[in-house]
Amino acid sequence: MRKEISNDLRGKFGFTASLLYLVTIVFVVYKMIGEMNPAVKSAFFWVIILFTAINFVSQSFSTHMKKRKIYLYQLYDPTELIISRLILNFLKLMIAGLVLVLIQAAFTNSMVKDPLLFLTGFLLASVGIISILSLVASISIYSKEQTGLMTILALPLLIPVLLLAMRISLVSERMFVDSSVSNYLMMLTGIDLLLVTLVIVFFPIVWKS
Repeated sequence: MRKEISNDLRGKFGFTASLLYLVTIVFVVYKMIGEMNPAVKSAFFWVIILFTAINFVSQSFSTHMKKRKIYLYQLYDPTELIISRLILNFLKLMIAGLVLVLIQAAFTNSMVKDPLLFLTGFLLASVGIISILSLVASISIYSKEQTGLMTILALPLLIPVLLLAMRISLVSERMFVDSSVSNYLMMLTGIDLLLVTLVIVFFPIVWKS
């Protein structure tokens, strides 16, 4: 994990560029559209988070990693490698999410009505998004059109996670009262456990092939 962080810090400009891209997109959209209602604001948040996550994971499983495969194969246990990638990308997405929330709050002059519920939903959804993208990226890394293939393969798997996350976000914005919100959180938790297990089991098989 420490080596992965040091490697990522050496390539910190990629992470900084992703955050700058996020800030720029949000700035332009809010300047063009102006005030957003909570539903549009929530949808916009998750669209930006999705493409930011795709960017982070595609950088993590880049062609550079393919070229270093023999070196990494000798240095790391594949399970340790994928867990470190999951944790690192999750932390990066947390930072991006925090930046996005603060920027949206600055433009709208309002914070989320139920921050604890929103944060819980965001944490659980982020685990699912990163796990799905990592699973698909480990397969598509050998393709010349890695990012495009990863997006195409991942989108059908991401839809349930995104729908649950958006529903929780709308409840946290007090758009409506939904007594099933705890069930949504439990469903996201179950999906996360399944996805993380699949990634940890499946990645060593792909890595050795």
